[in-house]
Amino acid sequence: MKERFEQRLFRVFSHAGYSPIRILTVTPEEMVEIPGVTVPEIRAVLCVQNRVLADQNNVRKGRLVAELMKAAQEREGIVHDG
Repeated sequence: MKERFEQRLFRVFSHAGYSPIRILTVTPEEMVEIPGVTVPEIRAVLCVQNRVLADQNNVRKGRLVAELMKAAQEREGIVHDG
């Protein structure tokens, strides 16, 4: 059975040690270092980042990223004071 594009993308990131939420904040420089990542996958991540974070309201965008990162850190057991 053929793996769906999104499933492969999440699998590649997961194998590289990234949580799915990090897809919103990973830089292109970090992505090219991920083993097995392809140019179409990098483009897809950049497209998702632009769509999710391309809100006119920067305060809301900042809160969204902060909330997503906090949730990811809590799931991974990372404690952050701040």
